[in-house]
Amino acid sequence: MIAIIIMSDEFRVNTLDISDMQSIGLSIIGFVLVTLGGFGRLWASLYVEGFKTKKLITEGPYSMVRNPLYFFTVVILLGFCLVVKSIPIALALLTAFTVLHIPAIIKEERKLLAQHDSSYKKYYESTPRLIPNIFKYKRTKSTDRIEVKIDKINQVIWEIIGYFMLYLAIDLYILI
Repeated sequence: MIAIIIMSDEFRVNTLDISDMQSIGLSIIGFVLVTLGGFGRLWASLYVEGFKTKKLITEGPYSMVRNPLYFFTVVILLGFCLVVKSIPIALALLTAFTVLHIPAIIKEERKLLAQHDSSYKKYYESTPRLIPNIFKYKRTKSTDRIEVKIDKINQVIWEIIGYFMLYLAIDLYILI
């Protein structure tokens, strides 16, 4: 079935029957989502990259959602869904995320539940998995410091640059 969908004439970008102004609007909203998602991934990475599974991080983006990196990936993905202007491709992207990342999230959470004491279980039970609760936001104290591995942060920055380049390539392809 997947092969049939991919091989069909509808599995290409820019298949929505919309005006040029609507297309530009979708591109702008998509760009905003890719930008927010990219900066969100950087923000979440700054909190976790020095610790990963060693220390429980419950401040900043992690105070609102247990998996902010995945959440911000979804935001980026939604931006790409808007820029491709194709329902079949958007559905394929969202399905791929669900199939690939939801099991990874569950596996990571099981690992953290087994690795940490009751503090993670309390955090697990009180913090949403994937959709942030902005009312739970807990700011880091201004005197706090975070430890990061610069190589990991550089990787995240290059990922974000890659997202922007891919976005621009898709949007330019549609314009041509």
